Amino acid sequence: MNYDQDKIEVVIQVLRSPRENLDDFLNEYQDNKEMLDLYEELRKYKQAGLKLEKINAPKTNLEWSKFESKLNRKKHMLGRWMAAASIVLVASVSTLLTFVYTVDDSDQMAQEVNIEKGNARAVLITSSGAEYKLEDGESRIIADRSGVKIKTDSCNMLQYTGEALALSQAELAKQYNILEVPRLGEYQILLSDGTKVFINSESTLKYPVQFDKKQRLVELTGEAYFEVKSKPDHPFIVKTNGVYTKVLGTEFNVCSYPNEELNITLVEGSVALNQKHSKEILLKPGENANQIVEGDNFTVSKVDVNKYIAWRNGYFYFQKERLEDILLKLERWYDFKVFYQNQGVKDYRFKMRADRDLEFKSIVSRLEQTGRISIEINGNIIVVADVSRKKA
Repeated sequence: MNYDQDKIEVVIQVLRSPRENLDDFLNEYQDNKEMLDLYEELRKYKQAGLKLEKINAPKTNLEWSKFESKLNRKKHMLGRWMAAASIVLVASVSTLLTFVYTVDDSDQMAQEVNIEKGNARAVLITSSGAEYKLEDGESRIIADRSGVKIKTDSCNMLQYTGEALALSQAELAKQYNILEVPRLGEYQILLSDGTKVFINSESTLKYPVQFDKKQRLVELTGEAYFEVKSKPDHPFIVKTNGVYTKVLGTEFNVCSYPNEELNITLVEGSVALNQKHSKEILLKPGENANQIVEGDNFTVSKVDVNKYIAWRNGYFYFQKERLEDILLKLERWYDFKVFYQNQGVKDYRFKMRADRDLEFKSIVSRLEQTGRISIEINGNIIVVADVSRKKA
């Protein structure tokens, strides 16, 4: 998108003094996507650029110039701004900060932040509204106010003991709990029927403390792998994004993050997919049902199931996937944000297999070994660049 000089100057004024100007800016341009995109692009660039400058000032000057070229401004205006930026960068860090925006603590901005790796963690929300934080390797007994007893073990499995004081099965079926797994997390749960569920990062599972006699229904947002306990007369149903996946006893993966494609992958057994105004779809082992964002229909195909269930087995597995999609998945397990210096690099495709236990630097190294991209790690921000463009 091309931005004119006046719009850029408006955003720079906001970035100089965000405390004084940001609220007014957001109120004035709340319906102006172009201005909001420009603000976010400049903000993210400078957040990354400040850290780059601390390490290598000339390099920051080069990348800032590239960024301004991308904005397609008139040559004489571009020349003046680049010259000003060069003087500022050579002068000192503090002058650079003044040029872009004022921060209260520049040392804190530049402080290195390690990119954290994920582990087992979750939050249990009971039907009474109580919240319990579940930590990696923690063993504990939770006695909910409703009288239900729940335990966690050192294997990071949440399960219900069967003790519920005077509550009947019908009452327990109305007691819905929620297990929320945040970014950087994963967790397991053993449901009341013996079904085991592995829940991935940024996912939520809603389920009854005990299933009723008609069906076993759970609701999922995000990604989970199900090992369903076989009960031929008691179907198990996963509801996600308006789709009902019905099984009797099987293993399958459901990936349904907001604003992303929906994928349901069958490992063994059989499942039936039901959706409003659509025919029932039966999946065979090794098949995946894909639905694009805002799509109405599924595309069923034979796939390498490892691509879809690798996370469940403790590793990443990418087969010629777009870099942007790869980093989106990695973001859920590692604590970082991405800035792309060249938008075209998002569509580069890579193959990679790596353990989830690896530190993030090792993952980055594998991507860089392809010789196509370079990745700078500055705090918890990574800056991705096209190697061929750098050489040019």
